[in-house]
This record gives sequence, structure tokens and C-alpha cells, in this order.
Amino acid sequence: MRTERNMKTKGFVYLASTAILLAASANSVFAEETSHTVNDRQQVEPSAAVTNPDASKQSELPKISSEQDSESKQAVTASANSSDQDERAIITSSTEGQKESVAGISDIAEEPKINPETDKSAQNKDETASEEASKLAENTIESKIRSEAKAVSEAETRAPRAVDDTPQGTLTITNVDSNAGSFDVHVTNISAPKPIKKVALPTWSSVNGQDDIIWYDAKKQVDGTYKISVAACDHKYSTGEYNIHLYYLLADNQLVGVGGTQTTVTIGKPQGKLDITNNNPDTGSFDVVVSEVSNPYGVKKVLVPVWSSDKGQDDLVWYEAQPQTDGNYTVTVNASRHKNSVGDYHIHLYYVQDNGQLVGVGGTTTKVSIAKPKGTLKIENNNPDTGSFDVVVSGVSNPFGVKEVKLPTWSNDKGQDDLVWYTATKQADGTYRARIQARDHKYSLGDYTVHLYYVQDDDKLVGVGGTQFSLAAKPKGTLKIENNNPDTGSFDVVVSGVSNPFGVKEVKLPTWSNDKGQDDLIWYTAAKQADGTYKASIQARNHKLSTGEYYVHLYYVQDNGQLIGVGGTTTTVSIAKPKGTLTIKNNNPDTGSFDVIVSGVSSPFGVKSVHLPTWSNDKGQDDLVWYTATKQADGTYKASIQARNHKLSTGEYHVHLYYVQDNGQLIGVGGTTTTVSIAKPKGTLTIKNNNPATGTFDVLVSGVSSPEGVREVLLPTWSSAEGQDDLIWYRGVRQADGVYKLTVKASDHKYSTGEYHVHLYYVGDNGRMVGVGGTKTTVSLAAPKGKLTIQNNNQQTGTFEVVVSEVENGYGIKEVKLPTWSSAKGQDDLIWYTAAKQADGTYKAQVNLRDHKYSTGEYNIHLYYVQNDGRMVGVGGTKTTANIDAENIKPIGKITIQNNNPRLGTFEVVVSNIFNPKGVKAVYLPTWSSVNGQDDIVWYQAQKQADGSYKALVRASNHKYSTGEYIVHLYYTQNDGSLVGVGGTTTTVNRGLYSTPYYSQRDPRWAGRVYGNYNLNATGCVPTTLAMAISGITGQTVLPTTVADFLYHNTDSFNKNGLFGTSSRGIIQAAQNWGLTTDILSSSAAVKQSLAIGHHVLAAVGSSVFANYPVTHELVMRGYQNGQTQVFDPYNANNNGWYSVDYLFGVKSGAPEDNTEGSPFITVRS
Repeated sequence: MRTERNMKTKGFVYLASTAILLAASANSVFAEETSHTVNDRQQVEPSAAVTNPDASKQSELPKISSEQDSESKQAVTASANSSDQDERAIITSSTEGQKESVAGISDIAEEPKINPETDKSAQNKDETASEEASKLAENTIESKIRSEAKAVSEAETRAPRAVDDTPQGTLTITNVDSNAGSFDVHVTNISAPKPIKKVALPTWSSVNGQDDIIWYDAKKQVDGTYKISVAACDHKYSTGEYNIHLYYLLADNQLVGVGGTQTTVTIGKPQGKLDITNNNPDTGSFDVVVSEVSNPYGVKKVLVPVWSSDKGQDDLVWYEAQPQTDGNYTVTVNASRHKNSVGDYHIHLYYVQDNGQLVGVGGTTTKVSIAKPKGTLKIENNNPDTGSFDVVVSGVSNPFGVKEVKLPTWSNDKGQDDLVWYTATKQADGTYRARIQARDHKYSLGDYTVHLYYVQDDDKLVGVGGTQFSLAAKPKGTLKIENNNPDTGSFDVVVSGVSNPFGVKEVKLPTWSNDKGQDDLIWYTAAKQADGTYKASIQARNHKLSTGEYYVHLYYVQDNGQLIGVGGTTTTVSIAKPKGTLTIKNNNPDTGSFDVIVSGVSSPFGVKSVHLPTWSNDKGQDDLVWYTATKQADGTYKASIQARNHKLSTGEYHVHLYYVQDNGQLIGVGGTTTTVSIAKPKGTLTIKNNNPATGTFDVLVSGVSSPEGVREVLLPTWSSAEGQDDLIWYRGVRQADGVYKLTVKASDHKYSTGEYHVHLYYVGDNGRMVGVGGTKTTVSLAAPKGKLTIQNNNQQTGTFEVVVSEVENGYGIKEVKLPTWSSAKGQDDLIWYTAAKQADGTYKAQVNLRDHKYSTGEYNIHLYYVQNDGRMVGVGGTKTTANIDAENIKPIGKITIQNNNPRLGTFEVVVSNIFNPKGVKAVYLPTWSSVNGQDDIVWYQAQKQADGSYKALVRASNHKYSTGEYIVHLYYTQNDGSLVGVGGTTTTVNRGLYSTPYYSQRDPRWAGRVYGNYNLNATGCVPTTLAMAISGITGQTVLPTTVADFLYHNTDSFNKNGLFGTSSRGIIQAAQNWGLTTDILSSSAAVKQSLAIGHHVLAAVGSSVFANYPVTHELVMRGYQNGQTQVFDPYNANNNGWYSVDYLFGVKSGAPEDNTEGSPFITVRS
């Protein structure tokens, strides 16, 4: 397959001396340039060739098992040279001051190009070199390696220096933790003849050889020394002797052995301390505290089995202790979970280790006793005014639990006929409370009895105690006159201290004036206020505008609906004239506006609305506007006056004040004047959040003002690149703080970078646009980024997932592509996956080995982005190792439907990614339509293609011209001749649908157009029918004159060389000019088949309903139903309609010019 870019990957392998290979496999990613990185989590053990077999002996280097790749803490790594030549790493031993070197072999993987012969040749070379290196190492040095292992292990901690250029270093073991099985290794006195790039410390226990070896990469400390930390948990929890060797990786990529040492590792036993706290007889519970928790094998869970001595372990409960912030673990034990047993309780301690094993640590005992239920009753808030009291229960305890606190309560009047069982509500302080009201006890007064019961956890009811008290009350309330206002002819009645033991449903205030008795009596219902008082507003206009003395009485409607009198008072009412004060505020030249504030609004006859007739002094009252002021929260009224509503007049303005009273009358109150001026529009442009990663920036417009108003804020923006070809007029969006905001994306400006221009315009309320200002900013676009991670690598299913995170690209990301292939046989299994976006913003794709011919081993995954402009850019790459269990390998093949052509009624089936463990002799594709079952099934044998895939062409004509769903199955003939099913798919076959226009050659627009000796009216049937067919097939508007111009000026087939009209050859030439295909139809059956598929057919006919001898005429045929087709006649539209195909073919033209291609019936199709 072709790719957008040529990506290259090199992995570098560094070889250790004495045929033991120390390697770091490299993963390198290339988008446009080659770079090299080494994955410090991988180790590889390739072959090595010894270049100096007589060099001095050195200690046996640690072996590296391929199984340890995933467990290695850090591998010794080396950066590769930037040249394309093979890199080499030289490893030198300094035991006797002599040197021994091994040639490095570079491992180079290239992608994505496919050359099977080249790959095979390179592979053979690698295998030969590896075999020769292995034999040389085995025959020349194996005996030396074994003899020197003992010498190195007995060496002094500080490696001796034979000569001045010998590498040196001292190993020291510190921080040995015999309980946890850990220690630190310090490297001091470091020296070497060349700069040191890395310090490596291979470490393993003497148990089972080197099966737990780890190559640690030592970390440099601030004092110049190096340090690693070793834990037995990383070495299979091995104890006893541990071996530590020291190596330096020098600047020239030489790896030199320096020395080694040993230490002893021990692991302690699990520990923990049990303490019993909060042993509470009242609740029948106690707490178990586990402290000093430790276990060298880890502590996943702390379990505390608990049981009482009563009847053995029949009440055993395994508790899981919960970790606390102080490092302890706690659990609460309740006797209710142990059958309420008392006496001795046994508590044991167990740990669940990191490996899942359960280990016992210790145990203890304690005694449990259970007390009787308790509780104290107290009467609070005994209120005669409301006829209520509160019952408070404190000191609540019961070893059998307290589900509910019940308070059966009744008055002593007539026994228990008013008994109510109250459920007390638990309070924040742990007490329980219930409110008792006399109205719930038939309004009884006198002595009341209250008992206390608990509903236990086992739902049993237990009595705890009781008490008595006495209740008596009368209704109360205080009347007060407030806000007696002559300006409004009103006053407020406030009722405070409202109480009644029988409840207060409503507060009534019957009110009347002394004038003419109670003829103006009104019963007001007072409204309850937030402070508990009640209030009613009295207005003289509701009492016939009477003045003088007013009477106000107080009544309560009780909860039982009865009305009871409480008290009364009087007040004096007088009525003043309407008032109001005009104030001009916020006179703003920037907006050409000012506010009119009316305060102190009052009228004894009420104020329905406040009006402010306003006009400028310019030209009298030609700009007079009556504004209705809006009432504000503080009781004032306000109207905003804008000069644009007064012809933008400036200078003195007049403002008068009128009230519409409750009786509908309009009354003048006062007036004032002010001066108006108009400033220019203003606004400040600010650029923020200029982000190269996204190619975006925000434009903020603050301080927006214009005397003509601001209907819209417009921000024309463009880049300096190529003038204003990317100009966009943006609309700013108003924010909550009044600022307008716009986000500009480089993607909307052809991804231009560099200088951007932003101008500011306002559209006023009058629709006029005015320029305000402008600014500039610089836009840049960052390079694309993305991180590849491999997860869920499953050998059983042969799958792994590729996750792309930290996805960024200034040019936008349409799609995330992941070209993936196995290293086996080059890129023959390359697949470009499209990763799916996840909810967290990452992208993910699943790779299945069956889609890669079940190749195992190394897989290459590269990362590309399809940008918003359609271009594809490389971002990075990685590698992973994938395997699958042999029993899960099954025959595979990918079925792809392509070139589904509704106009031809055909489609192609392509089978790729073909694999079968039993071989593939032939590929079959049984295919049928869903119509009438499998009555049209055809077993197609697919043909092998040059790229290794197989392909078959399916025609609807082979399936009774059926449309709709088609089913395609895939079978392989195996090497043993048996047939095996692999899979299947479906596709849809539709008959071509065209929207064909009708053109007439006699249309006045072109009928008189002359070509040669004739006009289109006389000889234009073929150009006109062609124009209909071409327009219908292509969807373009192609007129008869366009076709006629082509035929006359580019061919000899129209009105030339004695032709009266157009030959059949002209139809072929015109169709080719518009990229269409033609088929010559020599039978009526062929015509029907072409029409049934949906094609257009151009037909030349002789004597018939369409033409009279010796004239012939061209028609367009389209559609097919029951042997008939629809005909478009370019000369006579009255002939358009459905005709028998057999009839039309029977009247075909015999003229030579109509049969130049062998038949006058010709299909025109895409």
C-alpha cells in the first residue's frame, strides 16, 4: 500500500563482552526527520563476536533472560549516533588492566516499504552473523568465563587499579532493613579514562542462579556518588546471599566491568498489636485497634475474626479493619451481631498478604456486658399562648439498639380518648424531641401524661419511663398603627405578639371610619411577615375617602374555624396633595442618554402609573415622547432617555411629571430640564489566550458604548498573508460582565500564521455601522504531539490496545491514524487503523493478530493525524510484542465491498488479510440476494491479485436483477481439499436513480441557433437527448447548446459533410467528453437489461408515432416496468410517456448514420 510519508525506525542493540549480550532495544519515531531513542524498559540478548580472544580474564557477566524484559527496573541504555552507519558499543573489562572488546551489531527496522526479497536476504545475513558469533564465543571464551567468576566474586569492594586509565569505583551496602528485606548500594570513588554516561548495577540473589537478575540504572546524587535501592520483593522475595556487580557505560559507548560485592538479605515476620477500646455496656459494643502493622510480604487487608465463648464459634464474624490516618486499623464490634452474647469474646488478627495468602498474627480476649435501656424526659417550651409544649428525651441508650423513640401522650380529661403516639425526632446533640399541641388533643387543657418507649433493632417495644405536666392558655395580640401618611391617605396596622392555644388560621382586622357609622366597613385579612407579626395596609380611597377617626378591631380565625375577638384601637386619617421629585442621573455623552429618577412618589388618590413627557428644545416639541417610568425596588420610578429617540438632538431637554391615578385621571406634578451632548463611540480591544497548540486567540471588547446604541459588535479579522483573502466578519458575543468576546481560529483563516488584523465596528440601533478601532496580534501553530501507550496485551485472545493521549495539533485533528504491522515478512500485514475518540479525550484502537495473518513477535505502531485541511502528518511511533495461543488460531480473511455501482448493478468483493493454518488452495464467495431466499445463489471463485488479495465481480444480472440486501459468505478450499467457512458480510444493491430534466429542441432560447446549414429546431434531436442524459447522470446543468457546440466545433459528426443531424458516432464522442461510458445494445433483451439496471438509453427510431419516413428521430429512454419504459421526445413533449420496449426496438432506425456503431440503441452511463 502507499503511505503519505516514508517513516523509518532504528533499534539499537549493544553487546556485552564474553558472549553475554547486554542490550537495550530502541523505539524511534519519525514524522519528518530521523531521531533515535532507546526504551529503558527492554533488554535484548543478541549474539556477539569476540575481537580479542587473548584478552585478560574478567568476571562472568550476569545473564539476561528474555522473560525478564517486562520486569526490569531499568536497562543500561545508550544513545545512537545520528549517522546512518551501524552503531557499535565496545565493552571492556578492567580486572587486570587489560581490555577485551566486542563488536556491536545494529538492528535496523524500516517502515513502511515492502520488499519481500530484500527482507529475506537481510534476514539470512543476520542469522548467519548471529550463528558465527555464537560459535566463536562458545569455542574461545566459555572456559575463561567460568574460571573467572569465582575470582571476581572474591575481589575487594574497591576495584584495584593496575594502571592509571583503569576504571575505578567503590561499592558500599547501606540502609539494610532485615525486616523489609531491602538495602541501598552506594557507588563512590568513581573514575574512568573517558567520561561516564551511565552507571549500571546488575543484581541477583544466589537462589536459582540469575532467574531474578535486574540491571539497575544508578541515580546520580548531589555529592557526585551514585545510588540504587534494592528490595527483595523485586527479586521473588529471595533471601540469603545477593550479588551486586558494577559497570560503566563510557562516552564512546564502551561498557566496562569495574567490580562487585555481596550482601545478605533477611525478611522478618508479620507483626501487629491488638488493643480493646470503648468497651461500652450501654451499647454492648467495643472497638478493636490494630497498631504497629507490618509484614515484609505486604498487607492487602487486615482481618479480625471475633466470636463469644458462649456456644463455641456459632457467632463467628470475620471483620475487615479499616485503615486510619495514623497508620492504625480499627473495627467496631457490636454484641447485636453476635446473638447479643455476653461474657468472654475472642479476637484474633490475620493479614491478607500481597500474594493473596492469609497469615495469622496474634489474638486477645475481652469481656462484654449489656446494660438496661435508659432515657430522661424533660418538658420544655410549655407555652400557654400557643397551647403547646416540647418533650425532650436525653441520655438515650439501649444495648439492643434504638430504631425509634416513641412518646405516647394524652390529657387526663376523659381518660385516654385523645391518646397520640408521637415519634420523636433525633437532634444534632443526640437528644430526641417532639412538639405536643393541644389542638391535636381535642383542645384539652390541664394535666397531660407522657410515657417513653424505645423500638429496638429487633423491632421489640420496651418501656423506659414517663412524666406529667399542666397546660393552660388564652389568645393574645397587640395592635399598632404605623406609616400614617397624609400624602397617600393610608396607614398600616401591625399585629404583634400573636398567640392562641387553639391555633391561628387567619388574622382579621375589621376597619371603618367614624363618618356615617359602619357604611364603609371592610374586613381585612392581615398578611404574616417574616418576623412573625401580621400587617394590613388601609387606604382612605377604599373607605369613600373619609377622613378623621378610624376604628380597627382584631379577630382570630382558630384552627377549628371559630372566630374570636382579641382587641381593638383607633387612629386619625388626613389626605394631602400628590408629590414627587425629579432627578437627572447618568447623563452620559458616550451613549447620548440620561436617566430620570422620580422619588417621593405619593398621591392620596393612588398612583397607577408614572409618566414623563420629554422633548428637546430644538424645533419645539417635534420629538416629544411620553415615557412610562418603571418602579424600582427602593420605591422610586425610573425612565432612560436616549437622544436617538429624539432625532439625536443635543442641548436642553424638558422633562415633565404626570401621575395616572387609581380613578384613571391624569394629574401633573412637576418638571425639570437637563442638557444633552453626544460623544463618539468607544471600545477597547484586548487579545488574550493566544495558544499556538490550538492556533486560536480570544478577542475581548470592553468599555463598549455608542450614542446610537450597540445592536451588534462586529470584528472583521484577517491575516497579513495574501491580503484579505481570509477576511471574516465575526460577531462578538456579549458576556455577563458586559464585555464582548470572540474566539478566532487559524483553521478558519487557511491556517495562516504571522500577523493578524482585528478591526472593531458597531451596528447601532438605527442599523448604521460605524468603525471604532483596531489592533494586531501574531499567530503561530505548534508542532503536533501525541503519546502512544500499549495496554491489555492479551496472549489468549491475541489482541492488544493502542491508546493515544496528550493529543495536540494546531492544524486540527480530523482523524487519528495508527498504521500497524508485524516485523515478520516486512509490511505484508500493514493495516491503517482509525482510532476512536474516548470520553476522556484519548483515542483508542484494538489490534487483533488475526487481522495480521496471526503474526507473532514484534509489532510496529506509528501515529499519524489527518488534519482539518485533509493533510496527514506523522507524529510518532512505538513497538510491542504480541503473541497468541496456538489453539486460538483460526482461518481469517477480511471481506471488503468496493465499487458498488448502482448504475451498473455491480459491486466487487475483495478478500484481504488471508490466512489459514491448513493452507488456501482456492477462495470462494457464495453470494445471493435476500429476495426469495437463495434461489439466485452463485458460488464465485475469487481471483488472486498482484497484492496477494482475492477479488470477484458480482453482477445483479446474475441474480435475477434483484435489489436490496445481498449476502456474501467466504470459504477456503484447504490444502487437503476440504472446504472451510471463514466469515461473511452484507451489502445493498440499488437500482440507479436519476433526476432527468426535459429539454425541447424547439425551445425559443435555442431553437433558432444555427450550426452549419441547419438550426437546432430542425436537426437538434441528438444534442438535446444527450443534454438530458448527461444532466441526469452527472447532476450538472448541461444545455443542448453546450452539447451542440462541442459536437460542431470538435467533431465531424454533427451537420457536416452532408449530414442532416448527428451520427451515432457523435453520441459516443459526446459521452466520452463528459466522462461517461457507452454500450451498444443489439437486442431488445439487452435494452431491457440496461433499463432495468437504471441506465439511460438513447434510441434512433424510424417511421413510428415519433417520426415519418424518411426522417429518423432520437429519443431518451429511462426506467423499466413490466416490459415498458419511459420515453422523452425532444421534439414533441406530447409524446412523452411509457411505451413497450419491444415496440420501440421494432421501429429502430435503419439509416446508416444511425448505425455507425452497429446499433441505433446506445446506453449512456457513468
